[in-house]
Amino acid sequence: MKRLFLAIALILILQNTSAQSLNWRANAFGFADNREYSSTVQVPQSILGIQFAPELFLAFDSVHTLNVGFNALKEFGSIHEVDKVNPYFYYALSNKSFDFHFGIFPRNIVHADSPKAIYYDSLSYYRPYISGLFWTYKKGGFKQSVYLDWTSRQTANQREAFIMGGKGSYSSGIFFAQNHLYMYHFAHTAIPQEDVHLRDNGVAVLSLGLNFAEYTFLDSLKFSISGIKSFERERNVSDWKTPNGLIVDFNAEYKGLGINNTYYYGNGHRLDWGDPFYRLKQYNRTDIYYKVLGFKKVAGLFTYSLHFAEGSISHQQQFTLIVELSLGFNKRE
Repeated sequence: MKRLFLAIALILILQNTSAQSLNWRANAFGFADNREYSSTVQVPQSILGIQFAPELFLAFDSVHTLNVGFNALKEFGSIHEVDKVNPYFYYALSNKSFDFHFGIFPRNIVHADSPKAIYYDSLSYYRPYISGLFWTYKKGGFKQSVYLDWTSRQTANQREAFIMGGKGSYSSGIFFAQNHLYMYHFAHTAIPQEDVHLRDNGVAVLSLGLNFAEYTFLDSLKFSISGIKSFERERNVSDWKTPNGLIVDFNAEYKGLGINNTYYYGNGHRLDWGDPFYRLKQYNRTDIYYKVLGFKKVAGLFTYSLHFAEGSISHQQQFTLIVELSLGFNKRE
């Protein structure tokens, strides 16, 4: 935290000594997630808490910013005053053709739309940041990103681990296509340990879909089919395992009331960062949701989910609240 305060002091000094624009933003993210799971691959539990994430950012012009802040998590019922604090400190660039982030920055600005099969939704609760870089090229309806997320620094007893990946999309009329891929590299400790082997764990998802919302009275009407293939091996122990599968997604929404349905069929995938339900050969998830709050700076969403897996139905109720505030202090010579 001392380093965080030093970074904030540096930004304030720069603000007072040059022609810059000092701004702040803050958001709160609350979640109440009751998971009544009945499955061999999931753990039934209730997860409730709130995050507070303030940031200062120094804008050099309309393109470059230097950002510093933190994300503080308080879990309901915890004996701790604050359960976890993660610092944010990053450089960001945004113009007509490129977006670039380098440092430790919020996960939701780059991964909010990633499939649950590859990034489990509880990551937004307990690892709401990316440590590394995220670069995006965009032109018209085309967008493609590459990224690096360094998840563990190598020490004498801590293994080196990182994710290298990419994601992209293309849209034209009612047609859209998407891609998501990454490789999670789980290496050794600085002092080799007996019977500990390097692991590679990766995935590729390619999607094709149609968006009919413009031609109906609905606010959203989308359908897509995705192919998913994962890759896993433990070096010097096992050969590559490459299971395949098919994901069918459907979404419809009108005036805040909507339904998402996701059906999976194929081989089981053991993705370290993905939803454990996709370890099964067949799975269906139906989300019925309603946007109970829809103000300019406040959004509240209630979702009732039905998980059809292993011959039974699991139930899940989730409420999320997002509050976003911002203000700028402009100073020019």
